[in-house]
Amino acid sequence: MNVTKKSANHAKWQSLIDEQEKSGLSQAEFCKQQNIAIAQFGYYRGLLKAKDQAKLKKPELFSPVQIKKQDTKSSDEIKIVLPNGFQCYFPASIDSIQIKRLMEALLSC
Repeated sequence: MNVTKKSANHAKWQSLIDEQEKSGLSQAEFCKQQNIAIAQFGYYRGLLKAKDQAKLKKPELFSPVQIKKQDTKSSDEIKIVLPNGFQCYFPASIDSIQIKRLMEALLSC
């Protein structure tokens, strides 16, 4: 099925789903009246709802950072722990722009 036909098909099913929701009828009653297979209605309802949810979800652009005060002597390194447990050590003299680029690269994996 090409993209145009798929979009038209999804639009048709979205229209039927909207109509069912506004009707106050159960899915089974609505499908019976419209002569639609309930399994097919349920399939497209789930597919289109999941698609809507995916559109609403936005990827997190930032990850939480915890800064711990070091009790011992000052270090010449910066330690960063990623959410997956991966630890990165950078020299304290590294530029913040370089750290940002490295973090973006690591978090994109």
